[in-house]
Amino acid sequence: MQSNREYESYERIGVEPQRSYYIPFSEADEIKTVFGITDRRSSSRFISLDGKWKIKAYGRLEEVDLSEEPTGDIPVPSCVQMHGYDRLQYINVNYPIPFIFPKVPRENPCWHYKKIFSLDKKEGERYYLNFEGVDSAFYLFVNGKYKGYSQVSHATSEFDITDLLISGENAIDVVVLKWCVSTYLEDQDKLRFSGIFRSVYILRRPEKHITDYKIETFFDGGNGILRFINGSGIGVNLEIKGIAAYAEGGKTVEINVGKVGKWTADKPRLYDLTISAAGEKIPEKVGFRTVAIEKGIFKINGKAVKLKGVNRHDFNPKTGATVSLKNLYDDLKLMKYLNVNAVRTSHYPNMPEFYLLCDKHGLFVMDEADLESHGAGSIGGGYDFLTRWREFAEDERNESGIYSRHVALVERDKNRPCVVMWSLGNESSFGKAFLKGAKYIKERDSRPVHYESVIYGDEKYLHSDLIDVISRMYPSIDQIKEILADETENRPFVLCEYTHAMGNSSGDVADYWKIIYNEPRMIGAFVWEWADHAIKGKKGYLYGGDFGETEHDGNFCCDGLLTTDRKLKSTALEIRAVYGGKLSSEKVPVPIPEIKPTEKKVGFSVNEDTGELSALSVGGENMLYSPAKINITRYIDNERQNQAEYNDVFRLKYGKPYAEKNSDGVYEGVIAPNCRQPVLSYKLGYKAIKGGIEIDFSYEIPVWIKKLPRVGLEIRIPKKYRAFSYVGFGPNESYVDKRAAAEFGYYESDADENYDRGYVRPQESGSHYGAEYLCVKDCFTVTAEKPFSFSVNPFTTEQLRESKHDFELKDNDFTVVCLDIAMRGVGSHSCGPELDEKYEIPKTGGNKFRLIFGK
Repeated sequence: MQSNREYESYERIGVEPQRSYYIPFSEADEIKTVFGITDRRSSSRFISLDGKWKIKAYGRLEEVDLSEEPTGDIPVPSCVQMHGYDRLQYINVNYPIPFIFPKVPRENPCWHYKKIFSLDKKEGERYYLNFEGVDSAFYLFVNGKYKGYSQVSHATSEFDITDLLISGENAIDVVVLKWCVSTYLEDQDKLRFSGIFRSVYILRRPEKHITDYKIETFFDGGNGILRFINGSGIGVNLEIKGIAAYAEGGKTVEINVGKVGKWTADKPRLYDLTISAAGEKIPEKVGFRTVAIEKGIFKINGKAVKLKGVNRHDFNPKTGATVSLKNLYDDLKLMKYLNVNAVRTSHYPNMPEFYLLCDKHGLFVMDEADLESHGAGSIGGGYDFLTRWREFAEDERNESGIYSRHVALVERDKNRPCVVMWSLGNESSFGKAFLKGAKYIKERDSRPVHYESVIYGDEKYLHSDLIDVISRMYPSIDQIKEILADETENRPFVLCEYTHAMGNSSGDVADYWKIIYNEPRMIGAFVWEWADHAIKGKKGYLYGGDFGETEHDGNFCCDGLLTTDRKLKSTALEIRAVYGGKLSSEKVPVPIPEIKPTEKKVGFSVNEDTGELSALSVGGENMLYSPAKINITRYIDNERQNQAEYNDVFRLKYGKPYAEKNSDGVYEGVIAPNCRQPVLSYKLGYKAIKGGIEIDFSYEIPVWIKKLPRVGLEIRIPKKYRAFSYVGFGPNESYVDKRAAAEFGYYESDADENYDRGYVRPQESGSHYGAEYLCVKDCFTVTAEKPFSFSVNPFTTEQLRESKHDFELKDNDFTVVCLDIAMRGVGSHSCGPELDEKYEIPKTGGNKFRLIFGK
């Protein structure tokens, strides 16, 4: 197939102007609903082309031969990589192609799609073919004739194909390119997918019909005022709350609808508006609400609100970027359960129905343009990252591409009451190429404009009136305070990303909300991110590097509050508590169960070279599966940036204990790896007590060690001992910085239940902070001089540290009990600030553990 290399420019050919999302119905149609929103399938004017299409893959565009009938089958919508074509890739910042802007490699995978369908074409009607999402660009042919070319993956492309259709059998051929010039503006942190990934349909319209309109609302006293701006060339009839009105073509009318309930996320009151003309009607839902910034305060309906937000991608572990209406609805239900009231559509407009669901069920939306050019900074060439990144944003060749994305964003979603803020995009620096699009949004709509990445552009843009809010990603608490104290700023402040929810995370989230709740200028914050991104494979979930990619970013895509199949992690429970207003959980008096020591003889022996417990017997039966170990390591994703220091500099996991008994019978020792001086000094003393043993364990961290993950003991006992009860913070896992969702009390569990299998990459899980009592059923109880942390799990620290996937964990013949003097907080440092010093383990410490056998 020959082309004029349209794919190296940002033009869209033969495409209708962007318009608001709506589905027209015939006057006689009965409008049905699904999940509380209009079911577009009930419209006789909606002709779905979703379903089975034919497909053939090619290595480059020049090889495509439209006369060759595709022989493969593929569902539409779908992603080709989920159906055996091409290869999956997860990449974050870097581009998946060489930076030869605006060109892309000639070796560019592409796919010829074909759909045969029958149509009863009627005179006096027009037929519009809609593609709601195609990645990354495509050519369209109808009945063998070229119609046009389009790009912008997450924008609707609408074509008037009336003159190319016939009554009877019709053929649509679509050639989809994996890469085009838009690839340089669509470098979002996600698994990369290609294909017709959203729905395709034809709208059958009258010859003269409604084309576009804009709905605005405000209040006059207690009355709601509807302003209808008719962007069509014909007049339309309006009806709302029994009030009729008429808007001439191109004119604006205002309707006083009387007393109305205001739309908010808490009470999403909606009113039916019917727009009709030329034998068709368009059902709209109107939410009366205002959005404004007053003296630095972000307000909805005149009242300050806090956006308790999450960032969300359209993603499903089995279907990739293609998601169903039920997927959307299920996500919204979970958000409401977790006290989430706001969503940032990272980093592109989501499916159109998503906004209808947010209108209906109540969620504020920060609607974001399909724009990210993060990779432009990491292309080499002797410049630093920020310089190259800024140059790309200043490059006026990008203006039309960025402008078209801003137009697509606002025009499609302008009538949605849930949208309370526009976002120019994500991580694309800022420069001349942005100005036309940003000005368009400001002139077209009154809602505030957000854009975090303006801080990476030239300083002259920092206080631009094109940007209405200050935004930051992953600042520390101290940095937030510094920004709020800046006397040159009075704009409201939002954290568009914070508390990076990768693995066992969000330990410090309550600290952020103490300041957000108390500072009037703080709008709120959006967790990165809603759910893990991983692909369901035969053995389990897969991430970057599991698909044979050369360039990838590992499991950095597994960074959500929820598992990829939408199960709650402890992090989600922490967010639920904090978003619900609970910022701490205090210790309360809880009675410790009575301990009845065994009458059997308890014996123990100690390794004279290490001071570690080598045997512990009751009535002659050894209760240790293997000798106890001093434990100073763990793996959590939020310490991924510390791993080089832990493993290469300190060599913690290679450390071995060396000890000698002093004159008091106490073992004084060090943990030291080869090639390094000691990373820990310790003392271990043992004393027989009735029915058990007391272990006096103290430690000191040398000056040259900046931080340790933990200091404790790992004890392995026979597998039959799995059930346990405890007094401490539970029932979910808890840590020094992550216990707002926990309550101090008495709980029962077992080893398998305690370990969270929801982490795609295994890691430290199931610890319980502030424990005063632990009883491993039919084995031993533990009390201590001071509160301690513990876990009872089926896997060892080493297994959780070294395994890359959950399905790699092998069952053991023992249960693992970890007794920790101190456990470092979990924080959110995988993509965020360092852990606050107050959550680090002390440089010195100790505890006396009493292990008593009996009931």
